[in-house]
Amino acid sequence: MTIEPATELKGGGALWLPRARVVPLSAPPATYTTAVDRHVTGAGIAKSSARIYRISLTTWGWMLNREPAPTGPARRGAKPPVFPIAEIDDPAMPEAPAGLAAARADETDADTVNRELSIARKAIGWWQRQGWIEGDPTIGIERRPAPPDRTKALAENQIAALWRPDVGLREKTQWKMLHESAALRQLVLHTPPSAIAGILGYHTVHAEAGSTWKKYAPDDHGRRPHQETGGR
Repeated sequence: MTIEPATELKGGGALWLPRARVVPLSAPPATYTTAVDRHVTGAGIAKSSARIYRISLTTWGWMLNREPAPTGPARRGAKPPVFPIAEIDDPAMPEAPAGLAAARADETDADTVNRELSIARKAIGWWQRQGWIEGDPTIGIERRPAPPDRTKALAENQIAALWRPDVGLREKTQWKMLHESAALRQLVLHTPPSAIAGILGYHTVHAEAGSTWKKYAPDDHGRRPHQETGGR
C-alpha cells in the first residue's frame, strides 16, 4: 500500500497532520463483481478454495446491494447484482447488510454464516489495502456461536454390522482400525499394511514393500500366504 503523507502549518505555527491519503496501487474496478474476481485471482487464494470464496462473496454481494441473498432452489440461476464497488463506502451502507446478515443467520447454519463473514472481511481488507475502498460494512456484525455437537457414538449392534462378511477386507480393516484407534482416516490410509496387521493382531507373513492384504493372516487360525491365495 502506498501512503501519500500530507502536512501543513495551521494558524499559530502548529503543525497539523491530516489523515494520510491512500494512493490506489491500481485503478479501482468498476463493479463489485470485478473486485471479487481480482481478489480471488490476486490475493494468493488457493485454487481449491476459489470456488468457496466466489460463492461466499456473491452471497455478500446481494446483501451489500441491500437485497436478501437467495437460498435453496431460488439460488440456482439467480443473477448476482451489479453495482459499483464504491457503494461500499456509502455512509448508510452498514445498516443494510447488518440486518440482512442477521436474517440470513436465522435461516442458515452457523458454520456457513461464519465462513461467509470471514471471507467477506478478508476481501474487504484486501480491497482497502489496494486503496479501492475505505469503509468496512461488516464492522459490528458478530460471528454466530456454533451449535453443540449432538452426534452420538455408534451402538454395539451398529458396530457389529460393520464387520458383516459381505464387506471387503480393505474396508473392514480400515473401519476396525478407525474404531479401535480413533485415528484420522487419512493417517490410516497412509499406514503401511505391516503396521496395521500388527495393531489388529495379525501375524506378518510377508512384509516387503508392495505387499497385499492377503499376505497377512489372523493369528487365531495360523493360515499362511499360500492358503490365503489358493497356493499362488
